[in-house]
Amino acid sequence: MKRQSNRNFFFAIMAVRPAKRLKNWHFNADKTVMIGTQNQKFAENEIVFREGDEGDCAYLIEYGQVLVYLEKDGVEIPLKILGKGEIFGEMSMIDNSLRSASCRALCETRLVIVTQEQLLDRIQSADPVVRLLMRALLERLRDQNFSIKGIQTEMNPIVSEKLALEKQEAIERIELENRMSLGLKNDEFSPHYQPIYDLENNEVIGTEALIRWKTSDGQLVSPGVFVDVLEQSSLILGVGQMMIEKCVTDLKHLQKKCDLNKDFFVSINISGRQFADPNFLDHLESVRGKAGIPAHHIKLEVTERIMTEGPQAIATLQNCRSFGYRIAIDDFGTGFSSLQYLASMPLHDLKIDRSFVNQMMTQEKSLSVVKTLIYMARLLRLNLIAEGIETSQQLLLLRNLGVKAGQGFLFSKALALNDLISLLNQESKEQAA
Repeated sequence: MKRQSNRNFFFAIMAVRPAKRLKNWHFNADKTVMIGTQNQKFAENEIVFREGDEGDCAYLIEYGQVLVYLEKDGVEIPLKILGKGEIFGEMSMIDNSLRSASCRALCETRLVIVTQEQLLDRIQSADPVVRLLMRALLERLRDQNFSIKGIQTEMNPIVSEKLALEKQEAIERIELENRMSLGLKNDEFSPHYQPIYDLENNEVIGTEALIRWKTSDGQLVSPGVFVDVLEQSSLILGVGQMMIEKCVTDLKHLQKKCDLNKDFFVSINISGRQFADPNFLDHLESVRGKAGIPAHHIKLEVTERIMTEGPQAIATLQNCRSFGYRIAIDDFGTGFSSLQYLASMPLHDLKIDRSFVNQMMTQEKSLSVVKTLIYMARLLRLNLIAEGIETSQQLLLLRNLGVKAGQGFLFSKALALNDLISLLNQESKEQAA
C-alpha cells in the first residue's frame, strides 16, 4: 500500500521549466565541476553548459538566476529565466541525450548539483504511468526546442526501445486499474481466511483475511499481480471499505455457526493510505456497530510503511487502539524498519515475516533475526505470530523458541468462508472427542 517516492519524483520534475540541462565538468575552459562536488558558484554571464554537451547532472538553484536559451545563426533565443528553488538540466540525464539548449548565469548564482544517480533512483521508483507522462513531456519540450531552430530529429533507437517498454508497462498498469475498478463495481473481490493457531494446543484462535479476486468470467487473478497496484492506487479506499464490511459480516456469521475461542479475531490488512483517510475510523465503527461485534475481535494489521503516511495516519492508528481495536505490525524487518516504530506505534502483536521463518532452518542470520524479534517482543510485551510455517521442523523450532501463535500451509491455506466454517466445526468435534 507505496507513495513517498512519487512525491520526491514530482519535486524533481514539476519544478522544471522549458529549460535545458547541464554538465559536471567542462562548463568552460576555466571552470570544472566534478561529480562529487555538492554545489558550484557561477559569475554573471558564465556558461553553465552548452547545447550539445553531455548531460551528467542537473542543478538546483540555491540563489541567483540562470537563462536557458537556444542559439540560431549566432542569435540567442531565450527560453526561460529560472530562479531560486528551481531545477534544470534533468532532461539529458533521464534519456542519455545531449543537451538540447544552453544555459548561463544572469548574476552571481550558486547551484546545487543533482547527480544522475540521485535523480534516476527517484524516477525508477515512481509509478510507470508517471514515468511515461514525464518522458512524453520531455520529448515535447525537446521537439519544441528543435522546432524553433528548424531541426528535424530522429529518436535514438535505444531510447525508442526503452520508451516503448515504458509505454507498454504504463498501458498494462492502466488496464489493470480499470479492470480492478470494474471488479469493485461488480463485487468480484472477496476475503479468504487463513487460520491462525495456538502453537501449544493447535487451537484456532483467529484468522487473517486475505483478498482474492475472481473476475466475472470466473478467472482467478493472482494476488501477486494486483495487490501492489491496488495499494498504490485510490481504489484501495473503496476495496478496503468493502473488505472491512465483508470481514465483519463474515465474523458475525462465524460466531453464529461455530464454537469459537472467546477471544477469536479476524485480522484485516489495512494500508497506510486507508489510515490516512479521515473517514476510515468512522466507517469502521459504523460497520462494527451495526454487526454488534466488540472491537477487540477485530485486529488491524499494518506495516511500518504507515509511518511515512503522515500525522493523519498515525493519529487514526492511535484512535483505533483507544476504541479497543487490536493492532498488529506485519512484515517487520523487511522494509523501512526502525526500532523507533516498535516503541512509538500502539501495537499489540508483532508478526515474524515468512521470509525469516522459511530461511531460519538453513541460514544462521535468519535464525538470529527470529530470536532477536522474539526477545524484543517479550521486552515490549507484544504477542508474536509467526507467518509462513510450512514444515513440522519449523513448527518445532518456533515452539522451542517460545512463539505462541502461527499460521501457514502446514496448518491450512486461506479458505473461503464456508470452507473455514467446516474446518472450525471439524476441529471442535475432534477436540471434544
